[in-house]
Amino acid sequence: MTLKAGTQSIETERLVLRRIEPGDIEYYAEIQADPEVARYIAHGRPRTRAESESWLDAILASYADCELGQLAVLSKATGQLVGRCGLSDAALEVETLGQSVRKGWFFRAQVPAGTEAVPVPELGYTFGRDNWGQGFASEAVRAIYDYTRRELPYDTIMSVIDKRNHASLAVASKFGVTYAGQVELSGALFDRYDWPMI
Repeated sequence: MTLKAGTQSIETERLVLRRIEPGDIEYYAEIQADPEVARYIAHGRPRTRAESESWLDAILASYADCELGQLAVLSKATGQLVGRCGLSDAALEVETLGQSVRKGWFFRAQVPAGTEAVPVPELGYTFGRDNWGQGFASEAVRAIYDYTRRELPYDTIMSVIDKRNHASLAVASKFGVTYAGQVELSGALFDRYDWPMI
């Protein structure tokens, strides 16, 4: 659960984080179609409008099915969307002896039948290019991380980061993440980082 039942939002000094709503599609379709934003997420290419709509539907279903999902991040100063951040439903195949790269899936529903997998929420964040370099990612991540440790029942959360995405790794590194190997997601390799939960 990214937000416990009855919690409508999380606020920071400059941001409001709330559940994504169907009316947010225009913003997310726009940023996910931006090649600079998309190059480090999922399959690494801009998403079509239809792919962004499917993504939003999956987020809404994830809220209902397992109480996990990215949250909309809004600027308090403008009331405008600036990005997304939150715990996503993710799963990793059960580790086997000698295995160098584990497969993973965003959304447990995507795990192939017969595959042994364990749920591991993924703390992820994506911001529109106009909002880079303003500290919004660090501020939103701090809010999600602190809320998770204080309010939610998870022993393990991870982030999966493209090794070329130095900005994303810089944000996660501020919180003491530890490298935990590579994971194959959406046909691409990502570095896995585990968050300290104590």
